[in-house]
Parts: sequence; C-alpha cells; structure tokens
Amino acid sequence: MINLTKFYKYYFGFIAGLFALTVLTSCQIFHKDIRMTKLSPTQQQQVNELLKNSATRCIGTYLIDLPIEFKVKKKGNFYYKSNHDVTITTKQQYFPPFKQMIARREQELRNTKPVDPLDGNYLKHVYPVHTHNPDKMQGIIFERMESIGTSDILRVLEGYRWQDEVTLKIEMKAQNGLGEQYAKDRQIDPESYENNVPQKLAELHKLFERIQPRDDLTIPTTPGFCMFNSFMHGEDREWKDMNYGYWHDSIEDFSFYFEFNDFASDYALLDKPEVYFTQGDGYTIYKGTRESNNLKLEEWVVKNKSSEDNLEFNTDGLAYIFTLGIHVTDPTYKTPRLRLEMYYKIPDDETQAYSEKQLMVIWREITNSIRIRESSFENE
Repeated sequence: MINLTKFYKYYFGFIAGLFALTVLTSCQIFHKDIRMTKLSPTQQQQVNELLKNSATRCIGTYLIDLPIEFKVKKKGNFYYKSNHDVTITTKQQYFPPFKQMIARREQELRNTKPVDPLDGNYLKHVYPVHTHNPDKMQGIIFERMESIGTSDILRVLEGYRWQDEVTLKIEMKAQNGLGEQYAKDRQIDPESYENNVPQKLAELHKLFERIQPRDDLTIPTTPGFCMFNSFMHGEDREWKDMNYGYWHDSIEDFSFYFEFNDFASDYALLDKPEVYFTQGDGYTIYKGTRESNNLKLEEWVVKNKSSEDNLEFNTDGLAYIFTLGIHVTDPTYKTPRLRLEMYYKIPDDETQAYSEKQLMVIWREITNSIRIRESSFENE
C-alpha cells in the first residue's frame, strides 16, 4: 500500500526543486553581464576583423563608431517641429535624374485637378531657388493644395534642391485664405483665412541655406544637427524626429537602425512587456543596463523568427534583434532620446555565421562607442 504522506512529501519536494532550477536558469539568462562575455582566441580574431576598420558616424547629436562595411541606406526621413508641419527627406542622386524627376513632378502637379472646381488649379505657383552656380546647385519650390479633396486654403510648399549629388526635399504646410470664395468668412473670422505663404516661403529658403550636403564619414565640428547625407547648421531647439539605417555591404541581413527624437516614452525600455520585443515568436537571451561615456544604456536582446516586421525583411529563418535605448523617458535638448537596433539573420550556412557570443561582443563594442558630439551646442 502506497504511503501517501511520503508520496506527497517527495512529489512537492520535486516540484519545489524544479521551480528553484527554473528560477536559477532564468536568473542566469536575465542577469548575466554582457560586459563579462568572453570569446575564444579564434572567435575574438573574427570579431576584431569586423571592428578593426571602424569609422565614426554622426546621428543627430550623437556619435557612434561603426565598421566601415556598413553603408547608410539611400534615403532617410526627418520630421521637424512638433506639429509635423515640416517633413525633410534626403537621398543621393545624380543631376540628370534630378532634372527628370522635377520635370515629371511639375507635369504631374499641373495635370492634377481638385474635386471642387471652385478651388482652381491644384498647382498654385512655382518659385525658383536662387543659385550663383547652377552647375553645382539647382532647386525649385511648388506651392500646391494639400490634397485634391481638402479646402483650397490648405497648402503645401514642396521644395527641392540638388547639391553635390544630394537631393534635399522639404515639404512645409502653409495656408492661403485670400480666395474670393472666402470673402464673407474672412469678415467673420479673419485669423482662419490669413495668408502665411510668404512667411513659410522665407522659412523654407532659410532651411535650404542651413541644411548642407555632408558625406557620411565627415563629422562636423560646429554647432548643429547631423541628418541623413546632410548637416543642419546652427543650434536648434525645435522638435525633431529622424530615422534611417545602415546595411552591411556583403553580409546579407546584417544591419543597424537608428531612431532619434525629442519626445519622452511612457515606459523605460526594460519596463516594456517581453512580447514587444519577441513578437510572440521568440525569446529573450539577455536584458540589462550598463553605462558608457556617462550615458545609461538599456538593452534587450531576443532571438526569434525573422519576419517582415523586422527591419523590412521578409525571409524565413532565425534572427537576433538587439535593441538599445538612451534617455527613453527623460530626454532633454542636450541628451535626446536615441533608439538603436542591430538585426542579424542567421545564414543558411551556419559555419559562416557569427555565434551568439560573438554578436554580443560586437554589439557591446559598437554601443560602447556611443557618445554626445559636444560641439553640437553653442557655449552657454
């Protein structure tokens, strides 16, 4: 006959031991220190080969050292001012394609018709961007309606400038309520039917002057803000939101993605739910905090199935996603919020892959180089 007292004693003892082992394993996963990760001499040599030819890159007001094999993506987006009134994009482009693009765009705008005939032409005006050397710089600004279905009052200044093989596009919201169809409404509410197009044109021209092309490996030494392929001269406390990425030129699906902005998140990186990082298909291999260059780095590392949600890739297989946050909940003008992701898809030939430990060291060494570009700001 079974002694139930002994059975339950051993059973619950086994469960308690299993629970303790699970907790211990979890602690080993979540509390290991990335700073103490060590590699074998062979593995370390492979990592050194990647990192030995690193170059400093400028992201907003931050600097980071990336291996030279990582090349910036061909296009970046930048939102300027808190009401999203200004959108700025830059891309590398030769002059003949730029001229063709402008000609096509102008014809497209002239052929576009508003829904309401009372709104007149969709393209309202075309303004030149003055230059002293048309072989090196050319530009144009289109004043158009915001869309075919919105009121004629709502305008967009769509400006283009080509310089040193970089095309800068600035879209700025404006309004012009001086149309005859609004005469009675203007008498009742003149402020809602004002014309600020001249003021906005002046702002756009000023941005064209401040934003100059910049090679990705050229690091400015004067106050200003590093953008994609360009640099905004002068100290600027307007709200900013920017994102772009770097791809390895020979290792497929190995990339870095940056987000830089001025707004505070509701939750610290490590306070977010795990599913935010694993997306339900993976698991955490490390999370924690460390300090480097007087910056607190929060990081979360997962291994999961690669998908279209992971940095625009849509491929099968397993991938590592490293996420880092700086000043996520407490950004200031001089210490903005920075979010960085490193994505690495394990290749089909795993003998050619970096190991998990190697990726941890690569990530650690690169993120340890993040620092503020002190000359970004005027002396106070």
